[in-house]
Amino acid sequence: MKDKVVIVTGGANGIGRATAEVFAGEGAHVVIADWERDAAEKAAREIQSSVGTALALECDVSRKESVSEMEQAVLERFGHIDVLHANAAVQLTKPAAETSEEEWDRVHNVNLKGVFFSCKFVIPVMQKARRGAIVITSSGHAFASYPNFSAYAATKGGELAFMRALALDYAADGIRVNCVIPGATDTRLIQQYINESHDPEGTRRRLFETIPMRRLAKPKEVGEAVLFLASDYAAYITGTSLVVDGGLLAQG
Repeated sequence: MKDKVVIVTGGANGIGRATAEVFAGEGAHVVIADWERDAAEKAAREIQSSVGTALALECDVSRKESVSEMEQAVLERFGHIDVLHANAAVQLTKPAAETSEEEWDRVHNVNLKGVFFSCKFVIPVMQKARRGAIVITSSGHAFASYPNFSAYAATKGGELAFMRALALDYAADGIRVNCVIPGATDTRLIQQYINESHDPEGTRRRLFETIPMRRLAKPKEVGEAVLFLASDYAAYITGTSLVVDGGLLAQG
């Protein structure tokens, strides 16, 4: 990854933050694109002071203009884009019948439309270079969900289908597109799910009991899977997904 330019959306926290650090440690120039400007700048400073190069850019992936401006800023700074980790996401835990149209739209605008915008503006740059790697953060919810996750699960299933179609559209251009499928990962989203339940301790215990490895994934473990999919070690891998879930989906 030395001197490659890597954009990580939602890179200020959680899986995105860990992925940015993993890529920077391998010599990449990392762009942390996040709508939380202060958190993105803090993450970039910490990476630069410890492992490598990082640039923070404020970006709301649900807005086409914001994504376009971010991509142009990256090109002005570095001149090329080698890897996109389309990772930005929000979560909603609510039964479908109680979900408002505004809540449904917000989850889809960030999670699904945000991936579309992120890819839309990066792909032409990669086409010119005749190479590139896109890794989308989907979720185990694309395969098997929990109660009250209908809006979120719909976006994650949509990301998986979108990835497959993109892989077919751009394989001849040298662009590989894959998904990483994290299971329960120690991030703000999973902590939010636990803390907002009626019995946080019971929810945490039951969650751990469903995972064969009996623990949450570390964000860095997911980031290392993203690194593999983006690297030349995965040069013949496109249109597929890599599950990082401690064996959860293997239970059927």
